[in-house]
Amino acid sequence: MKKKVIFLLVIGLFLVGCQDSEESKDSTMSSSSNASSNVMIHQHCTRSGSLSGGEVELNYELYSTGEVLNRLESYEKVISSNSDILNTYEDAYKKINQNYEGLQYYDSSVLRENDFVLNTIKIDYDHIDIKKLLDIEGEEDNIIEDGVAKVDKWLELAKKFGTTCTEVKDS
Repeated sequence: MKKKVIFLLVIGLFLVGCQDSEESKDSTMSSSSNASSNVMIHQHCTRSGSLSGGEVELNYELYSTGEVLNRLESYEKVISSNSDILNTYEDAYKKINQNYEGLQYYDSSVLRENDFVLNTIKIDYDHIDIKKLLDIEGEEDNIIEDGVAKVDKWLELAKKFGTTCTEVKDS
């Protein structure tokens, strides 16, 4: 049961994003066109969220090489003037993050201000211990395939929750 609760919360965390870029593509964008390339692709992703008594900003930064998801950054912000709402989210984020304590290359933090709570997660899939990560999250419905995080699997899962992504072109 604990793994199911953690899994559902992690899925929620994995499905947040941001949107500030030049070329718009939806979350069905495939990395297969870059599969033979060693060029790092950076995507901003966003997903809409709603909250009674507040607002939600769900943002992601994906960094991938070919079909491999190298790094994922999640920024989940809950904005409200209701301290009870903020307390609930702050406590939930902290409880989720406790499951990952001591896992190197999985960095999480919760920032609480008067009118918002920001949960930040940064996962370096190139260096994280995938086995330990899967021990926490479970292998079912995961973006890991043969010990590697796959960008297309993340995008496919994210699309189910209305996430859209835009590739960022370096200038």
